[in-house]
Amino acid sequence: MKFRTVLVAVLAVATLGVMTEVTTPAQAATKVLQTKKMKKAAYKISNGYFYRNTKLTKRTHKASKYAKVNFYTYKSAKIRKSNGKKVTYYYVKNKSGKVKGWVWRGNLVKQPTYTRQKKDIAAMKRIVQGMSPDVQSDALGLFAHMNYKVAYHDGASERDLSHVIFQMEMGADYDNSTDIQGIIKTYKLFKGRYGSEKAQILNDYNDLDDVLKGRSDAELSDVAKTLIDDISYAVQYMDNQSGK
Repeated sequence: MKFRTVLVAVLAVATLGVMTEVTTPAQAATKVLQTKKMKKAAYKISNGYFYRNTKLTKRTHKASKYAKVNFYTYKSAKIRKSNGKKVTYYYVKNKSGKVKGWVWRGNLVKQPTYTRQKKDIAAMKRIVQGMSPDVQSDALGLFAHMNYKVAYHDGASERDLSHVIFQMEMGADYDNSTDIQGIIKTYKLFKGRYGSEKAQILNDYNDLDDVLKGRSDAELSDVAKTLIDDISYAVQYMDNQSGK
């Protein structure tokens, strides 16, 4: 009788151990391998769910409800799931902080910040403001309501940088050293970003430099016009979507 009692007790403990292991999958479902802070960046979420924590057992929001909302990154977690697969999740919040959670990186699409476009617009405006009154009259108005998302060529209103440079070409006084310096500053602003026009524009710039330094008898107005015209064409084909 005592033997049966002991045997039943042993079986009960063993069974309890098995049951405990089976009924607490959340503890074994994921393992966090690494977490770190992230630089704040804007993303849109395309699919999936938000999770309350890195155990990934509690969904808090369905992503499709927030497809048009920007979310901002704060932390990342490298996780090993129960099947052995390693995945990365980002902890994100919307602007107000009311919608937040851990989201699989593959469901997030990074949004451009257009930092370069904004800087180019500001730099070009400063260049124009330092040029002759004719250039300012023709070009400054184009900066009003300029859309930084299509900074280089908007294809509609012509309030973009390629048209600013075109107006610079049309209005410049090529006997005015201030206007020549404005053209040189424009060349330097976009240097290294001329794509297939890079070699041609470099030749144009070298021709202008030769005239200014007395190494060439070419007409200053001709070489300066050629340079700024080619820059205007190249800027028109810069990638508006490459903002960072």
